[in-house]
Amino acid sequence: MTDRDQQRQNLIQKHTGKAGLRGRIDAKCIECIFDPYQPGSWLKQVDLCTCTECPLYPVRKKPKGRVS
Repeated sequence: MTDRDQQRQNLIQKHTGKAGLRGRIDAKCIECIFDPYQPGSWLKQVDLCTCTECPLYPVRKKPKGRVS
């Protein structure tokens, strides 16, 4: 497992351990789009996601104050 994979896996495990669906939704988005070697946090990278066909797109995490 590469360092990149390990960083992503650690973040996924952190979020899947949270109660409720929010953590699991965040974990799926992290698994799908987050690359720790690219600029921006996982939240910023998920916010920039343009895959409107994804069933999680309407409920993905967005920065506070952002509506869309």
